[in-house]
Amino acid sequence: MTVKQVDKETLRAQVERCMFGERLVIEHEGKRLSARVQHVGVTGVKVVPETMLMEHEGEPGDINGVTVPYGDIREVEVGGVTYRLA
Repeated sequence: MTVKQVDKETLRAQVERCMFGERLVIEHEGKRLSARVQHVGVTGVKVVPETMLMEHEGEPGDINGVTVPYGDIREVEVGGVTYRLA
């Protein structure tokens, strides 16, 4: 896997390309966590933290994600490339 150090604008452009299920690393309130994309919106991205996915026993699609602003995203994997905020 290739890792590229990028600026905020490039990272956001890559996040906007994301589809359902792709992996992000977010930093929120001083904590870093890995999450999966549910929906990419205008003001942020709706994600499901991977810890919620591992503990989930219900039907697919019945997890309500949380919306995080683009500024909280530190890393995204798109097409086998990891884009990391420099």
